[in-house]
Amino acid sequence: IIGVYASSKYIGASRFSSAAAQEQVLSILRHVQITSMQSNTSSVNTPCRSVFIASDQFGVDSACQNQGMASAVLSDYSKDSNQQQLDQIQLNYAFNSASGVISVSELSFDLLGRPIMATSSATTSLCTLSDCRITINTPSVNESRSVCINSEGFIYRSRLASGCGL
Repeated sequence: IIGVYASSKYIGASRFSSAAAQEQVLSILRHVQITSMQSNTSSVNTPCRSVFIASDQFGVDSACQNQGMASAVLSDYSKDSNQQQLDQIQLNYAFNSASGVISVSELSFDLLGRPIMATSSATTSLCTLSDCRITINTPSVNESRSVCINSEGFIYRSRLASGCGL
C-alpha cells in the first residue's frame, strides 16, 4: 500500500497539474465572461471585466481579487504539497482578429460574452477568423491541453492535439 501511494506521487503529479491548470483557465475565463455579461455598462475599462494574459500572469487584476474574485487567478501547480519541484506549466496564446493573428495582453468580454480586446480608442473583436486557443504545456511529460474560445463567446476544452475542435 505504501509503495503504490509513494509511486503515484512521482508518476501522476505532472498529469494532474496540466489537467488542473486547464480546468482553472476554463473557470477563470467563464467567471470573467459572466461578470462582464452581468454588468450594466458597456464600458470595458472596468478591471474585473478583463483577464490579464502574460507569460507570468493569467487572471484578473489584484483589485478584483479583493472584491470576491480571488479564485480568478491561475494558481501555481508547479509544486507538489511537499514542495517537490516539478516542471512549471507553460501557457501559449493564439488570438486572431479580422486583420489576422494579434498579440493580446488583456482579454475582455462584451455584454453578450463575446471576446474583445479593448484599447483606449476602440474595441477589436477577437476569434473571428478561427477559434482562439490557450495551450497549457507540461514539459515533463510532453503533454499539451487546450482551452478555446469562438467568436460568439463559447469557451470549451479542445480535444484536438493541434488547433481547436470538439
